[in-house]
Amino acid sequence: REEAERGYSIFEFDGTGCLQIDRIDAVYGGWYDYDVTDEDCAAEAQRTGFCKIIPVDELPENMMYDGADMRAPIWIDTPENRQAIRRFWKEEN
Repeated sequence: REEAERGYSIFEFDGTGCLQIDRIDAVYGGWYDYDVTDEDCAAEAQRTGFCKIIPVDELPENMMYDGADMRAPIWIDTPENRQAIRRFWKEEN
């Protein structure tokens, strides 16, 4: 219930081991055109102290995945997640 009221949570990105903030409706309800983005949710998560977000300038330079640039302020900032992100995108690119 808490997650539903908040509207976002931490999810693993496409089985990669990399954790990010996602809108709950985007994860469970499909992709639609909403006024609130994952980036908005991540900013709110950081503002409220739910989690820290990795600044974009600290992400790997090339984070292309299936034709989309995933270099965005949505990734959870923990040492383990930073390592998972570096490892995954090094292998991906």
